[in-house]
Amino acid sequence: MARHQYGIFAEGTRSHHHLELSVRPDASDDALRTALIGVRSANADHRTNGGTNLVIGFGSALAERLGLAAVEPFPGYASADGRLQAPATQRDLWVWVHGPTPDVVVDVVRAVHEALAPVASLELDLPGFVYHDSRDLTGFIDGSANPFLDDAPVVAVVGAGEPGEGGCLAMTMRFEHHLDRFDALEVADQEAVFGRTKPESVELDAKPADAHISRVEVDDEDGEELKVYRRSVPWATASQQGLHFVAFGADTARFDLQLRHQYGLVDGITDRLLEFTTPHTGSFWRCPSVEDLERVAPLPDDDD
Repeated sequence: MARHQYGIFAEGTRSHHHLELSVRPDASDDALRTALIGVRSANADHRTNGGTNLVIGFGSALAERLGLAAVEPFPGYASADGRLQAPATQRDLWVWVHGPTPDVVVDVVRAVHEALAPVASLELDLPGFVYHDSRDLTGFIDGSANPFLDDAPVVAVVGAGEPGEGGCLAMTMRFEHHLDRFDALEVADQEAVFGRTKPESVELDAKPADAHISRVEVDDEDGEELKVYRRSVPWATASQQGLHFVAFGADTARFDLQLRHQYGLVDGITDRLLEFTTPHTGSFWRCPSVEDLERVAPLPDDDD
């Protein structure tokens, strides 16, 4: 079976950087191919380059142009009253670099940007980090329901015989938190927002219907939970803070169903967490297998 990009499941890194780019209309196929080879080459020596990891995702238009399996564009979502919005800002290319420390990560990020600058415009340039013991800036542990690493590929990797086999589908959204409002809540009310206890992240026995985990834990038609594998990280400046949400799955249907539940499009109940955070971006991505990447952007042989 085709191999997934190793960086998707490389856990334990504390420094992250996300780039999203739009390919320029005049970029030729040859120039684009050269740029993508440059991106892959920027981290080709990852085992000796400080333990950095690089993941590449393609939006719908670029995936089609490169002959990769299709991926739907992010459609955008809104509550019935229009008060809660998840805008569609689908870009062409996503590059995620992560590693143990900011210095080695930024070295790779700079090389990636240099390779892509001739063919693409930078739309998102966002450093992120692991906060304490993998907590969101709200103080709650992020990704408590993540599958264990042994099980994560079952959730996130496209199966054999399916279009794009060995690769993954991904969703990214940049959220800006309204921490002043959230921090003003009593801890018990904060826990009701999430549906988990704050210190230990234990699921509440009686969680509200509008609690975050009540909204995002969704089942398929057979009653089986549709899990995702999350790799989200906080981002922050002195005046603004938030979460860069990153989720992987074997299809985009599970992302769509989660968001439909969050925005009340299934039963009219919206996710209360959305009262305290606002998404500013939203994209779906095809993260192809190593073999498909090698086909569209082959790394040079060591002897070349």
